[in-house]
Amino acid sequence: MDIQPENADNLQTVTACRANGITLDQTDYHGSLIVMPGTTPLPWHVKSFRELVLDDLLALTAYQPDIVLLGTGNETRRLPEDWIFSLLDNGIVIECMNGRAACGTYNMLLAEGRNALLALVMEEIK
Repeated sequence: MDIQPENADNLQTVTACRANGITLDQTDYHGSLIVMPGTTPLPWHVKSFRELVLDDLLALTAYQPDIVLLGTGNETRRLPEDWIFSLLDNGIVIECMNGRAACGTYNMLLAEGRNALLALVMEEIK
């Protein structure tokens, strides 16, 4: 599915989201990723939502994002409530949504000038 990015001032935007990967500014990526504006996407070792642990999310504090968008695959999944409070205590605001919604929201936040981090679990995006 192609995604029409908002005007994001030549920041790295998601231009397509498919079952096996995403396209960021005409470059295809496969597998789970960490994406932030103006940086090269980083492979993320999380292969499925089921294997995600709190420490995987706490490690995202190193990037100092305004907000973390967690793409949870084909379906929107929820984090345990105690994880959300722990993340907030560590300065991480997190939103969970399906992969396509996370990609579109990431583009919108970039257009608003936000320092968003897209943490995308690619296993189940369809």
